[in-house]
Amino acid sequence: MRTTVKVLAASALAVLSFAAAGATPALAAAPAPFCESGASQFYCDASSTGTTTWSITWYSGSVGTFTTAGPTLFATCPASNLGHHVRASYSYVDGGTTQYSGTTQFICRSGPWQ
Repeated sequence: MRTTVKVLAASALAVLSFAAAGATPALAAAPAPFCESGASQFYCDASSTGTTTWSITWYSGSVGTFTTAGPTLFATCPASNLGHHVRASYSYVDGGTTQYSGTTQFICRSGPWQ
């Protein structure tokens, strides 16, 4: 009886281990974008290829989504965000797998570029 219980327990553990190994692999993280701002505009550069989807979280908490054909985004800061922090991240598809970036933060500046 003990042998049967041990075999069943070992089998269950093997099945659980196999199921966990077959789960969707963790998505590789792309580096956070480089962003700078000035003259009430901002520029972000990604380490992506092809179509890039940007997620911009404004100071108010609202999120803007932009799609670019390449790794750069150039846009205008809303007047309500001037002088406030903005967060930026992006995603893109590489070899059939969606890559998600880390997040960077910058200030929407109305003055000189920084």
